[in-house]
Amino acid sequence: MGCINILSGYSQNSHQKIDDALNILVLNLMPNRLETEHQIIDLLQQTDLNINLNFCRMASHHIKHFDSEIIEKYVTTKDVFDNHFDALIVTGAPLDRKHFNEVDYWNEFVDFINWRKTHVDTCLFSCWAAWAAGTIDGILTGQQLDQKIYGVYTTDGITMPQSRYFTIPKNNVKATVLAGNDTIGATLIFDSNTNSYYVTGHLEYGTKTLADEYFRDVKKGLATKKPSNYFDNQDHPINSWHTDATTFYINWLNQFTSSK
Repeated sequence: MGCINILSGYSQNSHQKIDDALNILVLNLMPNRLETEHQIIDLLQQTDLNINLNFCRMASHHIKHFDSEIIEKYVTTKDVFDNHFDALIVTGAPLDRKHFNEVDYWNEFVDFINWRKTHVDTCLFSCWAAWAAGTIDGILTGQQLDQKIYGVYTTDGITMPQSRYFTIPKNNVKATVLAGNDTIGATLIFDSNTNSYYVTGHLEYGTKTLADEYFRDVKKGLATKKPSNYFDNQDHPINSWHTDATTFYINWLNQFTSSK
């Protein structure tokens, strides 16, 4: 089992980098930051790699809840601008019903996406971040949707949860579409120019994450349909994507570790 040496974030367990480890930066845009940290850490542990892990946030984002706690535990994108990382993960965010210029940290996000081209060796963007980063990179054109793509879907042999109000039609992609279909659009895109993967779903989601989202919406009185291909006949969630998520992370990171 590799060592996950966490230098910032709620899950911080160290104040010093370890040698001969992969240096990974996670821009955590999700409102449930601690849960998202655990999900990403769980996947990284499956790789058996030694990793120095930093969780960062947008400096210009107005934080609604636990602001002082998050400010204390998270570094900002500005704090890491002079550093180099082997890999970058950018999480999703519940922003896909907004226009990009309505996002309070959009300008900083654009700068960050451009910064990573010279400071990061490989990148993984999830859900909204995949759409946003791909738009900034000029490799895709997404479309907002009125009906949510919601559930667990398999496209071209890879299974993952989807929870989004946007789609990226395969014909709107200038990079390599590794997975997708005409119903839910591209789900996995690779751009060799920036060594970046754009994943429209959530490989990192835990077994109950979609269920928690669904029952939260039901409690609010929202007319939310059940996520497709997810619950069994007794409304118990079934995790059918863990193996694919683990395999993806292992393959993604192992190809960059020969020198570590």
